[in-house]
Amino acid sequence: MREKALKRAGLTEEVLQKIDGRSSARKNKQYERSDEIRKELAAVGNALMDGPEGTTWGPGIPLDVQEKIAST
Repeated sequence: MREKALKRAGLTEEVLQKIDGRSSARKNKQYERSDEIRKELAAVGNALMDGPEGTTWGPGIPLDVQEKIAST
């Protein structure tokens, strides 16, 4: 069931692990690593939002598409 929900949302277990890894990096004040993971996820269209209750995710525009839009 979880696999179907992830697939429907366009997520994989790997993406969820990266989100968890980023949260852990932020908690441990490893901000450079946290930023790297954010960029990796943004590249494939996953936007992360940080708030008082932690990190949430949502669909975003992949970085290559953003660059194309910006150059036109």
